[in-house]
Amino acid sequence: MASLQHYHQKRRFSQTPEPKGKRSHKKDYANHFVVQMHAASHLHYDFRLEHQGVLKSWAVPKGPSLDPQVKRLAVQVEDHPIEYKDFEGVIPKGEYGGGTVMIWDQGSWEEIDDGKNLNTGALTFSLHGEKLKGKWKLIRIKDDPKNWLLIKAKDEEACSQNNYNIVEEEPLSVITGRTLTEIQNEADAVWSSNKKSKKKSYSLPKKELALLEKKKIPKTIKPQLATLVDKPPEGNDWIHEMKFDGYRLLVIMNHDVKLITRGQQNWTDKFQRLEKEIAKLRLTDTVLDGELVAVDNNGLPNFQLLQNSIKENDNSPLFYYVFDILYYQGYDLTNLALGKRKEILAKIIPDNHPMIRFSDHIQGNGKTVFKKAEKLGFEGIVSKNIHSSYLQKRTKSWLKIKVNQRQEFIVGGFTKPEGERNYIGALLLGQYDKKGNLQYCGRVGTGFTQASLKELYTLFEENMAKQSPFLHKPPASDVLSWLKPNLLVEVEFKEWTEEGLLRHASFKGVRSDKDSTQVIKETPDIVYPLTHPDKILYPKDKITKQDIAQYYQAIQQWILPYLCNRPLNLLRCPEGIEGQHFYQKHMLNKKGDNLNTITIQEKSKKSNYIYIEDIAGLIQLVQMNVLEIHPWGCRIDNIDKPDYLTFDLDPGEDVTWKMVVKAAFQIKDELESLALQTFIKTTGGKGLHIVIPVARRYDWETVMHFSQTFARYLTLKYPQAYIDNMSKAKRKGKIFIDYLRNHRGATAIGAYSLRARDRAPISTPLSWEELSPKIHSDHYTLRNIQKRLDKLAQDPWQAFFSIKQKLPGIDELKEE
Repeated sequence: MASLQHYHQKRRFSQTPEPKGKRSHKKDYANHFVVQMHAASHLHYDFRLEHQGVLKSWAVPKGPSLDPQVKRLAVQVEDHPIEYKDFEGVIPKGEYGGGTVMIWDQGSWEEIDDGKNLNTGALTFSLHGEKLKGKWKLIRIKDDPKNWLLIKAKDEEACSQNNYNIVEEEPLSVITGRTLTEIQNEADAVWSSNKKSKKKSYSLPKKELALLEKKKIPKTIKPQLATLVDKPPEGNDWIHEMKFDGYRLLVIMNHDVKLITRGQQNWTDKFQRLEKEIAKLRLTDTVLDGELVAVDNNGLPNFQLLQNSIKENDNSPLFYYVFDILYYQGYDLTNLALGKRKEILAKIIPDNHPMIRFSDHIQGNGKTVFKKAEKLGFEGIVSKNIHSSYLQKRTKSWLKIKVNQRQEFIVGGFTKPEGERNYIGALLLGQYDKKGNLQYCGRVGTGFTQASLKELYTLFEENMAKQSPFLHKPPASDVLSWLKPNLLVEVEFKEWTEEGLLRHASFKGVRSDKDSTQVIKETPDIVYPLTHPDKILYPKDKITKQDIAQYYQAIQQWILPYLCNRPLNLLRCPEGIEGQHFYQKHMLNKKGDNLNTITIQEKSKKSNYIYIEDIAGLIQLVQMNVLEIHPWGCRIDNIDKPDYLTFDLDPGEDVTWKMVVKAAFQIKDELESLALQTFIKTTGGKGLHIVIPVARRYDWETVMHFSQTFARYLTLKYPQAYIDNMSKAKRKGKIFIDYLRNHRGATAIGAYSLRARDRAPISTPLSWEELSPKIHSDHYTLRNIQKRLDKLAQDPWQAFFSIKQKLPGIDELKEE
C-alpha cells in the first residue's frame, strides 16, 4: 500500500515550501508524471509517476537519455504526494533535500500491459510529456531492490546520445522557461515560514545590515520617475500602488528634517506640520520618498484642495503617503530590491498615524487593480517591478497608467475674458520637444475657480512678454497676451488630436514644485514588462536587461527585417556574459504570446523552432536573457529555399585587421566578377561577414555547393591569404573562408544583434565605402550605435531585400 509516512518524517513543513499533501483516494487516477531537476548536494533528476494516489519516485543521477543503448541508474526514494508535481522553487539550506527544484518535464503516462508491472520489477510504459515521449522501461536490479534502470525503448522517439543529449540540449523549466540559477535568484522562490503576517514578516537583523554600505547622504537626491504606458503590466513581478494627486516630496532626516520637491526646492517651511510629525519618528540618516496629498469629502486626493491648504495656511487634513525608502540609519538601500525596501518601510511607518501613511500595494493582477482605481475615482496607478533598485532618473521599472490623461504644460499666453468671467479667458499651453523648441499644444478654458483665476492673473503680470514663446504661432485670435515660458500648470484632458492638440482639457492647478524646462510631451509607451530589468548582464559596462530592451525598441525598424519570420538560434546568458552560456533553438513550452514556433524535420525527429514576428517577440527574447540572435538564412514560409548566403571571414591569430579589410574588398571583387552584388557587416567579434542576397529558387544543397566551391576557388587562387579548412592550427597567417554558414540549419549572427562580449559590441551593417581599417569589427557597441544610426543619411543595406540574384554556374569558377 502506498504511504507518505517516510515523506512526512523527513521534512519540517514549518520550514520547507514543499507541499505536505496526503495520499489521494480517488478511484480514477490522472496518471501524471513529472521530472524535476534537483540541485541538492548533487545535481540529479527526480522521476515521478502517479500511481495508487501518490507519486512513485526515483532519483536519476544523470537524467534520462533518449538512447536505448544507455541505461540510467534510477534509485527509488520515498513516495511523494500528488501535489508535489507542481512544486518548483527552493528548499531552504539545512532542510532535507535543500536546494533548487525545477519542473524539467511533465505530462501523463500509461502502462503498457505486457504481463509485468512495478510489483514484478519490470514496468513498460508510454510517456506523453513536453520533452520525454514514447515507450520507456523501468527495470529493477535484482541485487538491490532500491536500484532500478530507466531505459528508453526503441521507437521513433529514440535517438543516439551522441546526436542528442536531451538534458544538455533542453535545460529549462517547462513551466516557467527559467534556468536553475534563475529559479534560485527569484525573490519569491524561497518560501517564508512566518504565516502570521506577511506585511510584518521582515526585520532588520544586524547581519543583513552589515552587508549594506554605510554612506553619507548626498547633498542632492533626485526622485525616481515613472514612464507613462498604455496599460498595466501583468505578472507577480509587478506591484501596483494608487497614483496620488499631490506633491512629490523627499523627506531627508539628517541633523534635521528637510522636505525637498521633485524640482529640488526646499519646502520645509511650507509644511511645518509634516516636518514636526516626521521628527517624532526619531529616525536619523534616513531618506523617505512619498506624496503629500489633501483629500476631499469622498476620501480621494484632490490637488486643488492641497494648493488651497498651502495658500490659506489652514489646518485641512494632509497625508504623506510613503512608498519608498532610500537610506535607513545611514545605510544605502537603493541597490536593494523594491520588495525588500518596502518591507523595511512597513516596519518603520507606525500604524494609524494621523498624517504619515505607508503606501500599500497589491502584487500582480494589474488589470484588476487599474479597473478598481478607475471605479474609485483615482487618477490611476503606478506599477513597479518588485525586483528593481532605486534609480534617480525616469525608468521603465516604474510605470504609470492614468485613467484620464494628465500632464504638466507651460503657459505661453492667455486670452482676454468674455462674458461674466474675470481676469482670464483661456490659457495657451505648450511643451518642449526633444530639440528644446516650445510647441503649441492647445488651450484650456475650464476648471477654474474665481480664486484660481485671480492667482493666475497675478502671476501673469510678473511674466508678460512682447512676443510668442512658441516655435509656431497658435491660431490667430484678436486678444492674445504673451508670457515668458516660466509658469507651469497641470491639465487633465481626454486625448490628443491628430494635429497634436488637446481635446476636452480642464485646468487642475499651478505646479510651482516642478521645473518648466523639464516639461516634455509624454506619450504612452507600449508595455513590454521585464522581470529583473536592472539585472546587470555586462558587468564591466554596467549594461542591464532594461538597457538592452530599450536598445532594441529604439532600433526596431533597423533590426526586425533581419530577424522576423526566420528560425532562430539563441545564445542565452542567464547570469550575464560572465556566467554560464547555452544555445537554444527549440521551443519546449510557450513563453507568453510573443514567441512563435515552426515545426522542422531534423535528421531523427521533428522539433519546434523559435521565431518572432515583431518587437514584442524581440523583447521576449531579452526577457529570456538572450544576448545573441542567430537567424537562419531563410524565411519560415519556405525553409528549404534560402534568400541569402554568408561568407564569414575568420582571421587567424596573427592576421591584422588591415589584412581582413583588404581581403573583404578582394572577395567583393571576385564576387562582382560573377555578377553578384554583396553587402558587408561587422561580426562584433574579430571578423567580417560578406552577405549575398539570392533569389529563393535554390535549395540548401545548391547554395552550400556554390559556397564551398567558391571558398576552394579562393584558397587555390590566393593560397597565402585564405584557407577553407576550419582547423585553427592550419589558419596561422591566413583567413578562414567560413562557408559552413550556408547549410540547412546553420546560422550566423544577425544584423544589429548584440554579442556576448565585453563592451556589448554589435554586428553592424556598413556600406562598402565605410569599410576601412579605422572601423574594427567591434567598433560599434550598444553605447554608440544610436549615434551612428542618427547620423546616417541612408540605410547602407537599403536595397538588400529587393535584390534577387542568380547563382552562377560552378564552371564559371575557374581554379588557378
